[in-house]
Amino acid sequence: MRPHRGMPMMRWPLFRSLEYVMPPLRTRFTAIVVLLAAWFAAAGSPATASAASCDYTQTSDVFAPWQDFAAYTPFQGASFENGASGWSWGNGAKIVSGDSNDLLTSMGTHSVEVPGGGTARSPWMCVNSSTPSMRFFIRRVSGSGNLTVKGVVSSGTSKVTTLTTISGANGAWQPSPVVVFPSFLTASDTGINVQFQFTSDPGTVFHIDDVQLDPYLRR
Repeated sequence: MRPHRGMPMMRWPLFRSLEYVMPPLRTRFTAIVVLLAAWFAAAGSPATASAASCDYTQTSDVFAPWQDFAAYTPFQGASFENGASGWSWGNGAKIVSGDSNDLLTSMGTHSVEVPGGGTARSPWMCVNSSTPSMRFFIRRVSGSGNLTVKGVVSSGTSKVTTLTTISGANGAWQPSPVVVFPSFLTASDTGINVQFQFTSDPGTVFHIDDVQLDPYLRR
């Protein structure tokens, strides 16, 4: 059909240029799918475990009054006096005030409460052949159950192993038994990342404080 005289002529180059301004629907849809997939992958991936070097330098014989003269180094944030950097809590475990371990020279005002079924998780710690054990202070607030300490190894399978079950604690602050690590935790000379978990039996409440690692090569 010929255009009526006076009607403006359509300029086809205009429509051809729009093809470059607006990408095809399929291209836009594909881009959205790729972006969403990347977002979900990032949201669903666990944070990479990280730990400091196994070269621990801040040590003291904190358990010397109980005839343990090993030089211990504190876990990150384990005095619980100014928050608890790197620690996390599950099922009601939390920092509480007004009940700090009173057996140390430098007394504080805070500790961690682990209620029945609750879990306190330490930061990732570097463990190797020079760090054979750990120790902490503990008291049972109520109930008659146990406190279980587990180690989680940072690996593809996140291996979990029970390190000890403490049953003899009473209502007064006291040092825990020495928690000796199994050989697979101490086989490395360079170090592996381990997270320690403290879990109370149902119906029992524990308080823990001043968690310490034993880098025995610095004795």
